Amino acid sequence: MTSRGKSTVRGFETEIEKSREEANWKKAIELALQLKQRSPQHESLAHFLIGEGKLEAYLEAEPVRGAETAARAAHELAEARGFLASATDDAGKRAGVALDAHLLLGKLHYAAGAPADALDHFARAELNTLTEKDLPVRSLRIVAESFAIKGLCLEALAGGGGGGSRYKQAEREAEVVRAFELAADLTLLYLQRTGAAAGPVLDAALLRAPALLVRGARLGAAVARQRDMLAAVECAASAPLRLTLARQLAELLLRAATGPLYEPPAPAPPPGPWRPRRYAAINQFVPRDEHEEALLVLLVGEALAVRDAVLSQSAEFAAARDLSLHNAVTVVDLVALLAARWGQLCLVLESLERAMKFSFGCQHVWRQRALATAAAAPRPPQPPPQPGGAGWAGSVRAAGVLRRALALAPRDAPLALVAAHTAYNMGWIEEGIELAERGVAAAEEGEAEPPMLARACLAAAMGHQQLAQKTSCRLEKEAARAAALRLLLRAVRLDDNDHVALYQLALHYTRAGQLNDAMDACRAGLRARADCAGGLRLAAALWSCACAGRRGARALAAARLARDHYPRAAWPLAALAALQLRWEAAPAALDSGRRLLALLHAPPERLDARSDSAASPSRALSEAASSAAGPAGGGAAGAARAAAWLTLAELCGALGRAAAAAGCVAEAAALAPADARVLRARGQLAAAARDWPAARLAFQDALALQPTDVDTLVQLGAAFYNLGWLRLAEKTLRDAAALQPRRADTWRRLALVLAAAGEPAAAADCAAAAIALQPLEPALPLPA
Repeated sequence: MTSRGKSTVRGFETEIEKSREEANWKKAIELALQLKQRSPQHESLAHFLIGEGKLEAYLEAEPVRGAETAARAAHELAEARGFLASATDDAGKRAGVALDAHLLLGKLHYAAGAPADALDHFARAELNTLTEKDLPVRSLRIVAESFAIKGLCLEALAGGGGGGSRYKQAEREAEVVRAFELAADLTLLYLQRTGAAAGPVLDAALLRAPALLVRGARLGAAVARQRDMLAAVECAASAPLRLTLARQLAELLLRAATGPLYEPPAPAPPPGPWRPRRYAAINQFVPRDEHEEALLVLLVGEALAVRDAVLSQSAEFAAARDLSLHNAVTVVDLVALLAARWGQLCLVLESLERAMKFSFGCQHVWRQRALATAAAAPRPPQPPPQPGGAGWAGSVRAAGVLRRALALAPRDAPLALVAAHTAYNMGWIEEGIELAERGVAAAEEGEAEPPMLARACLAAAMGHQQLAQKTSCRLEKEAARAAALRLLLRAVRLDDNDHVALYQLALHYTRAGQLNDAMDACRAGLRARADCAGGLRLAAALWSCACAGRRGARALAAARLARDHYPRAAWPLAALAALQLRWEAAPAALDSGRRLLALLHAPPERLDARSDSAASPSRALSEAASSAAGPAGGGAAGAARAAAWLTLAELCGALGRAAAAAGCVAEAAALAPADARVLRARGQLAAAARDWPAARLAFQDALALQPTDVDTLVQLGAAFYNLGWLRLAEKTLRDAAALQPRRADTWRRLALVLAAAGEPAAAADCAAAAIALQPLEPALPLPA
């Protein structure tokens, strides 16, 4: 090739080659003219160099942009075409420049919009049969561009209607892909050797082969090609390419090359003079499946994006900053999509944290971070977490990030609703209501679809419901309930197929004692979604009310249906046990309790029969249970098992099995010693034994952890009454009635207290209220 003319260039050799490699075409043309004047015998070489310089200088100033530049290029490049054509004669062949001249003429005709002529020159240069050998830098670029242009010309001609059989068409497609693959390999090798920019032609060819393979449904070949290009040793000029390749490979692995279509990476092909250098190490990680490979590729891409991010906020870097941000956000979104499938929110958060350094004021990144932080925050059990306790820091962090994201996106209704639910989980009811109302306003201003506005109204209604339960002021409670009902009715009108809104409406009616309306709403919710957990639970509670008459079978059927729909949940078995104790038989209830413990993986030895006879099922569960020997537990699983033991304790207590109940409470205490429910159960055991001082202390300890628990307040009032502390009993029971005024048991106990205190008229009023409310009180506790 042109290297064979180096020995004849003599004094101009070094300067000409340096000018060509540096793309200093003005100087290269000047040196070629001097060579022509001083050495007429090297005229063909000089003509080649002049034609090359004029062609490249023009294309640098006027890149190829299809038909709009073709006519002008054909006119402007006429002189360059003449010089290059004169270098293809016999003299040019003897000078060793004819082959390169044909390749450059192919490039020239491509720029002039003549793909057929370009392919003709490539055929004359025998491009397909070139021997793979080490090439000088400039020749390497010429050959790489020739293969790229050949592929582009073949595509252009095929797009114009190539005709022919299906076999011929497949043959042409394979030729195009092969041309682009060779162009990509040579381009990567050129970038590794020079670090220079590839240029528009080579940039267009680098990613073309994988795209064509995907279009031809050859997914395995596309993945293999992208892997091969990613394995090439990185250089400064190839960093943007690697980022694009990483993103495209991850997308392909996630969308198409999954399951049986996935093939692990194959061994590296043998090295060659036209192949780029590849990374090689003894202990390279080989992914086992598409998920591992996609995640690995995305993490590599994210590292590249973060590394190349533009941090300067100057106006002159605005375009570069926007491009780097777009690239990084695309990769971060894919990382979130992949990691969230496995619940790896910590990985998503780490990725978003790294993106924070270059995404100042970027609404999308802050929104993603807010959603991920809210999803990663623990869902605290009732009551909300206390400052410094488990889950507090994560929830506070989520709330702070959500506020910042909302400041950037004030009309983002879904984001406002996520912020509202986060505030509710923290116990910040007023703030949650404010955020939910912002969501309602944003949905109205943005003319959102009815389901979105309905969900915003539902979120606000749930806040008002919690506020009504929290406050003890009658006027505030009634106002909150009225606001909740108004919002719930609006949510149902906007979306009458939303089972959550219908369930919340049914729950509101139940708490208000409107059982017929509650049952209608509950049925509508179950029609919208037959396996709605809250609806099934509420249906069982409604059928268990005293006013339901002899309809216990329906409550039992609802509990069994819930158990069938949710076989791994604890609450259906707990509800079934309570209902069986009331309407069936003690053995059946205790058998449900046993299955509840087995479901929660209680140690088998604690379920073995330890009774004196088979007729004593409660002793078979827990008579000799010891808290010191309780199973190690903690977190959500430990709390669930503790709740199961407390359910058994209630069953045993209702059957008069005091020892068995004490054993169950001891087991629960071993699992959750600081749980308010455990302390309340201890107080109930002491009350059953008529140890009122111990019962009072236990109930007060429980209230210290959960001050608004109505059950504990009622039990404490009863303890005060039995201790003879009537005014304390009255105050405690009135506090309970203020929090939950429709509870019959509270008014009944208050009537006893007032009668003992010598206030018969007030006692009669309380007794009348208890009698009126008793038929409306479910046998099961309402869902929280």
